[in-house]
Formats: sequence, C-alpha cells, structure tokens
Amino acid sequence: METAVTHEDELNAARVALTGTPLQRAKIATRALVSLLRNPDDTRQVFLLGVSTGRRALPNLLTRIVLSEEGGRMIREQPTIDSKHVDYEALRKLPDGTLGREYVRFLDVNHLDPDLFHAPPGLPQIPAYVAQRMRQTHDIWHVLTGYTPDVPGEVALQAFSFAQSRTPLSLLIAFFGSLRNSVKHPGIIGKSIDGYRRGKRAAFLPSVWLEEMWALPLEEARKRLSIDAVN
Repeated sequence: METAVTHEDELNAARVALTGTPLQRAKIATRALVSLLRNPDDTRQVFLLGVSTGRRALPNLLTRIVLSEEGGRMIREQPTIDSKHVDYEALRKLPDGTLGREYVRFLDVNHLDPDLFHAPPGLPQIPAYVAQRMRQTHDIWHVLTGYTPDVPGEVALQAFSFAQSRTPLSLLIAFFGSLRNSVKHPGIIGKSIDGYRRGKRAAFLPSVWLEEMWALPLEEARKRLSIDAVN
C-alpha cells in the first residue's frame, strides 16, 4: 500500500536535495528521474530532480533574469499565471490566432489546469518564484514553439528549455526521454536536437513578461521572440 506524501515529507526531501551530500542528492535525483520517466506529470518529482541537480543552475538563471530590465521588473512585481491573476474568460474572447486565445485553447483542448503549479517548498522567496514562473509559463512555451503535449513534443520542449535555462533537469529529461522513446517514436532524437537549436536562437523567454503579449497575433509574438517555425 502506497503511503501518502505529506507536506513535511516534501520539505524534508527538498532540504536534502538542496543541502545534502553529493551521494544523497544523487540518490534523490535518480529516484526522481525514474519516477518521472514513468509519470511525466508528477510535478513533485520534477521539483526534486531540478533542485538536486541544478543548485548552481538556478542562481545563474536568476542572475540572467534580473540583469534585464524586463526581468528585473518581473522579479520585483512577481506576476502569477493562474486563475486568480489571469482572466481566462477574457482570453477566450480574444480573436483566434492571438497568443492569449491560443494559450487558453491549448489548456482547454488538453484539459490542463493553470492552477496546478505553485512555488516549490524549501526554497527562498525569489528562487521559489523563478521556479514557479518557469512551471507556469511551460504551457505558453508549448504554444509559442508549436510543440504538442505528447512525448516527442515534451522532449523537444525540454531540449528547447535547456538551451534557454541551462538547467540540468531539462537536459536529463531531453536526453533520457529521447533514448527511452527512440524506438516507439522514430525521429525523436532529431526533434530534440532541433529543439535545442531553436532554443539557442530564440530570445531569452524566462525574462519575458508574456502576459503583456496576450493580444498579439501568435506569429507576431514568435517573430518578436525569434522563435522559428517548428519543423
């Protein structure tokens, strides 16, 4: 019988992932990766894998965000993408083909909950906000890149994300996801490589206030952000 995971369990695991010995962090990362390959929707494992492998990557990502004017404003104001802060009904009324309309269509068609992603436990306020922001913009990145929410699309988006954020988590998911699914999904390795290249060419999305682009035609948003058409 599987034991329910409590909030205290999450905090303890997060503390070990952040401050444990290299061996302790490696064990947590390995368990999280195995669980994540079985269930890609397990956001707790995403967090544990991310903090256990990316303690150095998160400060570097944060530094790059705050060095830009728009990113610095984002850190100060900390906008949130959930039903408390975004009028999703208003997005549904935007013209077809706009970023906001296509984002909410993506949520509706794939039965996705925008309130799923919260600040992870065990981190200081600003790093926790950055981690939350990356989670909450994930589905918008899907829309911008054109990657579908299936295995090949998720793997390609993780490769794109690694090029953007340099977080080991994205690299691990893209690498092992490509290898594990190469027989079932021929071409997934090439799609992953292409995703990385597209991410390198694109503007630095973690510092972009995407909510201010809701009314833009999707193709115009892609042009502004230097996101190439998906192959």
